[in-house]
Amino acid sequence: MSEVNIDQIQAWIDQGRLDPTKQITPKELIESGLVGSIKDGIKVLSRGAETLKQPIDVMVSRVSAQAISAIEGAGGKVLTRYYTKLSIKRLLTGESMNTDKPLPQGAEHVEGVLAGARKNLFRYRLPDPTSREDIEYYRDPAHRGYLSYQLSPGESPSLYFRVPGVHKIKSAVKKENKQADETLW
Repeated sequence: MSEVNIDQIQAWIDQGRLDPTKQITPKELIESGLVGSIKDGIKVLSRGAETLKQPIDVMVSRVSAQAISAIEGAGGKVLTRYYTKLSIKRLLTGESMNTDKPLPQGAEHVEGVLAGARKNLFRYRLPDPTSREDIEYYRDPAHRGYLSYQLSPGESPSLYFRVPGVHKIKSAVKKENKQADETLW
């Protein structure tokens, strides 16, 4: 994953290489020359957060917590979205369109997706995450994930019904406390 700092983004804005009025995505960062090589995604880090002068709208793979607070503190917006190396290449060649909407699920949505695909000139949609870790990351509102709308109020972004290992940890603590009580004189 390529890393970009806020001070680098601000320097590119000051030089006129990035437009702060438009959404800053991996396509814009690569085309402007801020990121040299195509990797699995781009992570925004908080170095130089105090240099941010105007609100920006950022949609990248990952953003650090300090960078989120700096961007939103300046009045900007942050959204994290899942990208692969191939999807970023397709964005750069114009075969795909950047969107913050995931693929609809279920047979009832097939006709709507096909009609939209026939209407658009783009050949490919951006993929959605398939690994548990990635799904949980992009479902987490703290990470400003694009799948966070799926959570009900109070629901955890974890795909498990309960957090795994909590019951085992509590049982182990109880056993240790019981053993400590028995070993006392």
